[in-house]
Parts: sequence; C-alpha cells; structure tokens
Amino acid sequence: MTAPTREVLLRMGSALLAGGAPVPDVEWQVTLLARRMGAPGARVAATPTGIFAGLGVDEPVGFEPVAGSLRLEQVTRVQDVYERLMRGGVSDGEALRELDDIEAMPSSRPVWLSDLALVPIGTGICAILQPTWRDLVTAAASSLLVMLLVILSRRFALVRTLLPLLASFTVGVLVLLVAQHWPLHGTLRTMVASFAVLLPGSVIVTGMSEIASGAAVAGSSRLVSGVMQLVLFAAGLFSAVSVTGVQLDALTNVRAQDLGPLAPYIGVLVIGCGIVINVAASRAAIPWILLVLALTFATQSTVQSLSGLVLGALAGATIAGLAAAVVHRLSGRPLRLVVFLPAFWLLVPGSLGLLSTTEIATGRGGFDAITVAIGSVVAVAAGTLIGSAAGRAIDRFLDPAETPDIETLDLTDVDRL
Repeated sequence: MTAPTREVLLRMGSALLAGGAPVPDVEWQVTLLARRMGAPGARVAATPTGIFAGLGVDEPVGFEPVAGSLRLEQVTRVQDVYERLMRGGVSDGEALRELDDIEAMPSSRPVWLSDLALVPIGTGICAILQPTWRDLVTAAASSLLVMLLVILSRRFALVRTLLPLLASFTVGVLVLLVAQHWPLHGTLRTMVASFAVLLPGSVIVTGMSEIASGAAVAGSSRLVSGVMQLVLFAAGLFSAVSVTGVQLDALTNVRAQDLGPLAPYIGVLVIGCGIVINVAASRAAIPWILLVLALTFATQSTVQSLSGLVLGALAGATIAGLAAAVVHRLSGRPLRLVVFLPAFWLLVPGSLGLLSTTEIATGRGGFDAITVAIGSVVAVAAGTLIGSAAGRAIDRFLDPAETPDIETLDLTDVDRL
C-alpha cells in the first residue's frame, strides 16, 4: 500500500501545482490528504516545478515534476478527485486513473476560441485602466497582435522565449503610431492593458506570498523569473520608442474617463467572460467566478477610492481569498482555487502597481512609483495570505478534524532520494 499511496500524493501535488496553487497551500493540502490516507507521518516539500513526498522518516522519498499547466476545467476535476480521496470515496488506483484522464482530456473549447478570448481580456482591462473609446479600440487591436504572437509561440521556440519582448515591442509600436495621428490620453496604460495577460504580476505576488509563508526557495525563484520577464518587457518598450522616433515622454501614465463610472464594472464582466473562455472553465463554475470577480473588484475599487491604492489592493486580495472559501462551502463543489485564480489575475492590474512597476522598468518611475509598486505587490500578497488564513479558519470551525500540524520535508535532506 505504501507505493500507491505515495504515488497518489505525488500526482495530486503535481496536479495542484500545475493548476496554479501556491507552494505552501499544496504542501498543506497534500499533508492533510496523507493523514486521511493513513500516513500521519508523511513529509512533503513542494517547489514551483515539482513536489517531494515521503510517507515517514524511514520511508523512501519520491519526486513528481510539474508537466505544463492545467486549464480551470481540469483544475475543477482535480479538486473533485481530491475531495473524494478525503472522504474515502475513491481508491488509490481509481484516483491515479482519473488523474491520467484529467491530464489527457482535450479542451471543451476550440484552441482558436481560447486564443481569441485574449482580446476581450485586454479590452476589459483597458476599460478599468483607461476607459475611453480611443483607448479601447487601440487596446483591442493591440490585443489581436498579442494573440497572434501567442499562437506563434506554440509553434516556434524562439518566439516562445522572446514572447515578452516581442509583445511589448509590437504593442508599443502600434500604440505610439496611433497616438501620433489619433491622440491617446495615456499610452502606457493602453499598452499595459493589451499585454497584461503576459505580464508577470501574478508570479511576483505569488512569490512574495510564498516567501512570507516560509517557502523561500519557491518564492525567490518566482521573483527572479518575474523580474527577468519585466526586463524583457522593458527592452521591448525601449525598442518601440526607438523605432517610432518618439521621445520616452511619449509613454504617459495619465488616466482619462470618458465612458462614465460604470465602464470599469462592465470591463470586469468582459474580463470575466474572456477568462472563462480562455481557461475553459466548467459551466458550473462560471457564475461563481463572475460573482467573486465582482466582489473583489467592488471591494478593491471602493477602498482604493477612500484610502489609496495599497489598502485597496489589500482589501481586494483579502475578499478574493475569503470569498473563494465561502463559495467552496455554499456551492458544494470543489471550486476554491477555480474561483480564486481569476480574481487574483484581476487584482494585479486593478491595483495599478502593475503600471508603477512598468514605469520603473522603463526608467521613468521616481520614488513615488517605486513606493506604489512595492506597496501594491506586498498588499496583494498580504491580502492573499489573510484571505487564505480566513478561509482555513472557516474550514477548521466547520471541520475541526481537518486541522493538521504539518511536518514538511527539508529539501537539504536528499540522501534518501
């Protein structure tokens, strides 16, 4: 029984990581699952690229790498298998077969439709950052260019490697050329909205939250990866400025609002629909995803208008985490991660820390931009931790038996691998 149990833990942990769950959460879930499967002494250690697990001090340790990422419809099924394992409703062998099926399952939506969904996502983010007709039209056209580059990146390794640079360069050239003949109020906002789906904001915030949770190795690797991607985006913007012959001052961060106060909320709805299509969310999850998105943005924007960007980011992230836990309970479905991830993706551009970070990367940000960027990233990370802790508190209150004292595996202890 030892080998199948360890295999289930490894495969489940790898699937959770592929679904976008932070490393500390994966370690917590897998350790809890091990206890339910009769291995109270299990030790678990995860990284962004794989997971180690052993059933006891004297037991061998296995490793399972993360192979790619999972769509939300796959994440829903992974969480369903996890819930049934926790209830003892599925055997080890059946769980492994289901995980194999989940990994191999085709998308419920055509690939071209998922790619096309990048256009409403970019346009919706522009409706939040820069709600004017000119900027929305420009952002939609720029998002089409990003979509084409994403398609090419799946066919050519070089395009995949240089995707951040190529995306920021092509979008930068288009927006700056448009601005010369059709004045735009804030070119930098329109650019960021167009390629926001590629920016490493979520990677950086997740890295910060992992470091705060004690997962220094995982968090540091994500931060380094995110910073390197920002460098590529900055290089693309510098190249766009050079090619178009304009000055660096053309990258303006000025907000205009010609479409009324409801435009950002319509943008959130458009973003939600785009995300649902892009990641192939299941039909049962769609209303809950849109609800959590609306709650997150309403909280964030309200607090942001009253108390500033940083507190708005903190409040939005806290509500996202807490709402995901409540939805998990109310819906009766394993939707915690499925509804939280889209809200988390919305938080980073919505907090405007993304814009400040881009300004710094292009050399235009002063002390205020640095303060806002760092404050927003830390606030989203802290809010994520608070919301996650509140969700776990709800679980512990309703299911006291699910409160584990987690023992993790020290990654330096490799002599048994």
